[in-house]
Amino acid sequence: MECPVAHSSSLLRQLKTFEVTARHMSFTRAADELCISQAAVSHQIKTLEDALQIKLFKRMTRAITLTGEGAILQRSLVDAFGRIDRVLAQLAQGEGRARKRLTVAVTPAFSSRWLVGRLDRFLAAHSELEVRLVHTVMHTDLGRDSIDLAIRWGDGKWPGVECERLFGTELLPVCSPTLLKDGPPLQTPADLAHYTLLHEDSCDDWERWFEQAGLAPSLALRGPLIDDSNALMQAALNGQGIALGRMVLIQDDLQRGTLVSPFNQTLTAQGAYYMCWRPSRSEHEALTSFSDFLRGEARAT
Repeated sequence: MECPVAHSSSLLRQLKTFEVTARHMSFTRAADELCISQAAVSHQIKTLEDALQIKLFKRMTRAITLTGEGAILQRSLVDAFGRIDRVLAQLAQGEGRARKRLTVAVTPAFSSRWLVGRLDRFLAAHSELEVRLVHTVMHTDLGRDSIDLAIRWGDGKWPGVECERLFGTELLPVCSPTLLKDGPPLQTPADLAHYTLLHEDSCDDWERWFEQAGLAPSLALRGPLIDDSNALMQAALNGQGIALGRMVLIQDDLQRGTLVSPFNQTLTAQGAYYMCWRPSRSEHEALTSFSDFLRGEARAT
């Protein structure tokens, strides 16, 4: 059935509003970024939901979370808007309108849960620079996609780029407080057998966690595999299971109480966050300034 959307321009505006809201998980912060009222954000989201005839967010007393359909749409929009931004940047450069712009590729989770909240400090000190964030879960080609700097998760061994480690993190079991309230007792790690485990990419981290707890690693071999940490945390927020969250990214959720940890046992993650750039960009002034900023923020993390 054809989607009953009146105008493509209105749809594009609604989709952008949804993408920003989903990235911040806040109508208020989305309104600030879009320079519109919170009521306008809420209206555009509701209009989009009515047009699609689905719910994109679950509204709770003090927070919002994505529905399954909302998470699917968010991931598609992150890549779509990223491609649009890159094309526009290339067109602008091709017409000779060179700007002091720094383009940074970053995952949605790292951006929304760590970088964006710190970005104002850099912009206040470097008002002559324009920072453009390109959100993607894939490792972008720094040369082909006109990316000055990428922040990647992994082992730092990527050919053709220079890498510098920012920081690693501990992994902590986390879930929605509603899941613990409504579920069976969870007093020892062995009780996790009664819950769905949420995995990022593979079961390896949960296997190591169970082994560290003195239990059989095979207890981890169940539950869905999710290839994006933002979607993983969204599933945990939705009450769909228990995930091993990267502590550096979930501090705000733990402080707000939207995520809780049933156990204090942590596990050192096997990967880390790295800054990556092309060797030919090493002396780029804006890149140097931004990488220095990231180093300082990383030390304070």
